[in-house]
Amino acid sequence: MSKIEKAQSNIKKLYELINEPSFPIPKEMQALHWAYIAVEFLTAASILDKKEPHFINPKLQLTGHAIECSMKACIASVAVKPPDKHDLVQLYKVIEKHGFHLDDRSQALIVHLNHHYYQDLGTGTKFKLRYPTETSERSGGSIPPHSDMVVISNTLIEQAASRVPDILDEMFRTIPKYRANLAKFA
Repeated sequence: MSKIEKAQSNIKKLYELINEPSFPIPKEMQALHWAYIAVEFLTAASILDKKEPHFINPKLQLTGHAIECSMKACIASVAVKPPDKHDLVQLYKVIEKHGFHLDDRSQALIVHLNHHYYQDLGTGTKFKLRYPTETSERSGGSIPPHSDMVVISNTLIEQAASRVPDILDEMFRTIPKYRANLAKFA
């Protein structure tokens, strides 16, 4: 066993000592968690957009994850388990089947973001923001305005909030205050 594997084994044993009971969380409640994750990642992207605009790839990665989580909030809000996928176009098709909707321009912006975040439309290479390519490839493409992606994420979260049971409505109403508190760091 290598040193890192031994360290992993020892640390795993420590985590296993915390034996908390596990119980299922209703999908609609998970929608709230997805929404909060989206807000956090979008806020981080907003900080980069405002303070370090030359960090385009990290900003696009954070924004893509925020949009992914916003769509997964929509899916969970109708008591459906979100798929374990990162393709924003495929996720949009899922939310559309459940009655969620964005205008044509917003859908086009998601396609442009997906080109960077998930799969290059010209080469088919996946995750170019996160990993180097094995061959020389061009990179680039239209970069969606960050302010528009903020609107898209907020719109999706609002649509998710409108679908959860009334008992969770009050919890979803905490998101704007949470967003405002995070914005103080931006």
